[in-house]
Amino acid sequence: MTFIEKARRIANDTRFKEKIGDALEDAANAFLGNPVSAAKFIKFLLESPIMIRERLFWNKFSMFLEEIYSDENNKVKMIAKFSEDSHREENAERIIACIDKAETKQKVNFLINATRCLLADFITLQEYFRICNIVTSTLYEDLDFLRKNISTEKFDYSYYIQGLLNSGLMYQSVIDSNTGNHKYSFTALAKLIDEYAISYDNVDRYPNPKCRKREVISPQVDLRPHTASDEDVQQMLNDIFDK
Repeated sequence: MTFIEKARRIANDTRFKEKIGDALEDAANAFLGNPVSAAKFIKFLLESPIMIRERLFWNKFSMFLEEIYSDENNKVKMIAKFSEDSHREENAERIIACIDKAETKQKVNFLINATRCLLADFITLQEYFRICNIVTSTLYEDLDFLRKNISTEKFDYSYYIQGLLNSGLMYQSVIDSNTGNHKYSFTALAKLIDEYAISYDNVDRYPNPKCRKREVISPQVDLRPHTASDEDVQQMLNDIFDK
């Protein structure tokens, strides 16, 4: 029997599926503050062959739980928040998937910050999942670029810009049809993510976190033709005639 055939046999084994399903259910309930489920999930991990990926996940998951549930009141708040749309278990599974996808501890910290903001009513549940999904799907270096440059208004194109464009965190704010010198700016979503996830614990930048206004600000794109000045024209003529 080949390796692939063995893997398929294990995957189709009813007992295996039930065991994994129970473990996922325990993980979701542990996230919602159930100590019995947490103990069962730990036992499952200890008794099962754990590959590197599973070990990495547990390290991130335990880091998240320890930070969020250091305050007992957060357990009650989390259950209430995740029950707002009557999909408590599904919501727990969604954030667990985000934790699993976060490839750095810094990203896990961003998820922790966003969760704290959710529990403090600074953001809605929908905004929370939007932030978490963008954080986990965006390269950490691009998020760090955002953190360092969020106060800058316009940028030239770079790899950082392309990554943030793909994530919906930047847009082309100046379209220069004459010279092709386009400019790019951060979206309102980028500022939302910086304030409530990436830089939430930066008290110098955000000393007084509070509930934000719920309006959605559309990007302002500059489509005006950029006409050369008299000085630019004269310089161009000088260059042509070597003056």
